[in-house]
Amino acid sequence: DAGLLPGQTGYTRFLCVGNPRTGSTLLMRSLNNHSRIIGYGEIVKDVDRYPGHYHEFGNGEAIFRRDPAAFLETRVFCKYPPDVEAVGFKIFYHHAPRDTAWGRAVWNYLLDQPDLKILHLKRRNLLKVFLSRKQAGRSGEYIKYSNGAKDTMALDPDEAGIFFEQMRASEMEYDALLGGRPLFEVVYEEMTRDYGAVMRGIQSFLGVDYEDINPGTEKRPSRSLSSQIENYTELKAHFLGSPWESFFSEQL
Repeated sequence: DAGLLPGQTGYTRFLCVGNPRTGSTLLMRSLNNHSRIIGYGEIVKDVDRYPGHYHEFGNGEAIFRRDPAAFLETRVFCKYPPDVEAVGFKIFYHHAPRDTAWGRAVWNYLLDQPDLKILHLKRRNLLKVFLSRKQAGRSGEYIKYSNGAKDTMALDPDEAGIFFEQMRASEMEYDALLGGRPLFEVVYEEMTRDYGAVMRGIQSFLGVDYEDINPGTEKRPSRSLSSQIENYTELKAHFLGSPWESFFSEQL
């Protein structure tokens, strides 16, 4: 920042895109354990959520509100030390809404970056996403659940069905929006089943020197869906024969 050390912008720029509860915290914290990657969190939620907790951005709130493209170019994708090989951040589908002028400015800037690499996060079992959101909303723990939690809850079938439809629709929308760009699809189930192989693939995609990086967050101890959902049998019967039937397999 002071100009006393050499800086460069020849690193890979990347974006982690997806829905909440699909492994974004695991992914970004893991990448931050790589010595040559800098990954920021949810820095462009909306115009009223300046990420002041990142000291690297300094007193940039005014430019963040007035010109988010300039903020991204001068505060996020700025000059870094020569050993930095990749810089990026996380953005959920609902962040920087494209029906607002500020949100359009964010996305227009990002989509105008010809070499921006996309890590597109998805999760196959949307029932687990829905349950995870409900549990996190009730406990208030969005990053890590309390150890030993044995509570259960009932899920509304109609609400779950609407959620499944919305999740798949948002994935399809952003598949189209991001089509034709350098993209690596990160599937949560694959990342947790074979973490090393997926991390190796991501590092190769980002063009960084390979490092054996540890997971950045602790996975919640596994419990069967039937042990967490009070009306599991009713829910399973409700979705029998639907596109969502496979969610009730513990293997997915």
